[in-house]
Amino acid sequence: MSSSPNILFKNNSSLYAAVIIPLYLPTTYTWSVPIQWQNTIKIGQRVEVQLRNKKYAGIVKELTSIKPEAFEPKDILNVLDDEPTLYPNQLAFWQWLANYYMCSEGEVMQAAMPANLKLSSESILIWNDECPFDLNDGSLFNDEEYLIAQALEIKKELKMSEVQQLLDTSHVYPVIKLLIEKKVCYLWEELQEKFKAKTDNYIHLNAIYNQEEALSDLLNNFGKAPKQMELLLGYLHFMKTEGEVTQSALLKKTNATAAQLKSLIDKKILIVEKRSIDRIKPLAKNIEIDFTLNPSQETAYNELKKAFTTKDVCLLHGVTASGKTHLYIKLIQEVLEQGNQALFLLPEIALTTQIIRRLQKHFGGHIAIYHSKFNPNERVEIWNKVKTGDIKVVLGARSAIFLPFIDLKLIVVDEEHDPSYKQQDPAPRYNARDAAIFYANYCKAKVLLG
Repeated sequence: MSSSPNILFKNNSSLYAAVIIPLYLPTTYTWSVPIQWQNTIKIGQRVEVQLRNKKYAGIVKELTSIKPEAFEPKDILNVLDDEPTLYPNQLAFWQWLANYYMCSEGEVMQAAMPANLKLSSESILIWNDECPFDLNDGSLFNDEEYLIAQALEIKKELKMSEVQQLLDTSHVYPVIKLLIEKKVCYLWEELQEKFKAKTDNYIHLNAIYNQEEALSDLLNNFGKAPKQMELLLGYLHFMKTEGEVTQSALLKKTNATAAQLKSLIDKKILIVEKRSIDRIKPLAKNIEIDFTLNPSQETAYNELKKAFTTKDVCLLHGVTASGKTHLYIKLIQEVLEQGNQALFLLPEIALTTQIIRRLQKHFGGHIAIYHSKFNPNERVEIWNKVKTGDIKVVLGARSAIFLPFIDLKLIVVDEEHDPSYKQQDPAPRYNARDAAIFYANYCKAKVLLG
């Protein structure tokens, strides 16, 4: 499933966007889409909007040419993504969660999206060049106001954190409010992207030395730089055995210094290329099933397959160690071989190294783990790979239900009776088992409760 195509609007028409922002709000607010984005904005994209004095990264929920009657919408400030961050299925799921569990869609967004996809708003004080007061007149300001005003006159802008450091207190808002009222400065909110791609430096041989004759001439006429020569030979050997060479690995392998490598780069013998890399080391993508079902498992498997022809949700009941996981693996295998995605939910306490290694043994790099121990940047990387379909199987705790699957066809909820599937605080206070059943309905996926 892909995001719905956006309708093209004529230049003389208006377009409005209902935007979800990560706050408790009684309704979804509407902004106007400036003309430069009217033909490119899509449902599910992140956009920058301003509400009162704050800026937020919100998600476009709806697009319409009908202007709100009760107010004049403000313009969207920026479109933050080239492609949608999530699909219409997820937006419909958010709306159902908000209605069923009596919370706002903003609270669902707050719970659903990785922290580093929700931009932070950094407040900045900007010096007013038309300040009506003489700062040398001490009677106009108290000590704290005077200190901040002087700093602003010199630096022209201060972040909120810098104001706190200057005053040595976190209670700076009364001071700032008075300075704004006196028109010494004004407040600006700057959105900052939290997610940073991890990069590494890859080393390549200059293409002019790819021919054996040119490389031989280089080595024969290298000059009086034995350490650089040793580093170059080490690179050539490393490249032949590894295929790709990173700067850190090369320096470690050859015991060379960064200065020696820089000399080869300055001479244009070696070339450095900065490249984005995965934080989570990918495994080889393979499907390896090294077991056969016993007669009772085979019977249960056939009954499940038969039940799924008429039912979307089935319950598999079995005592501990009866082999339920073998059935899960066989069903996931079928989904993978059809090019689709599967979600395997477990209670957080059951996400042990043993089950992770077991699933990775069978599905290799097709599978990803998603739970609270991953840092925010790792969560964003998994989010994006699930969205593109690069990750086919997700093994996770209850929050994995919010990932933007593109071709989800099977959800397994193991230990479905476990109370840890219920989110208590904060909102949305949902049951992941029940939510999975409803979400599967949007995706036309089957659900197996264990």
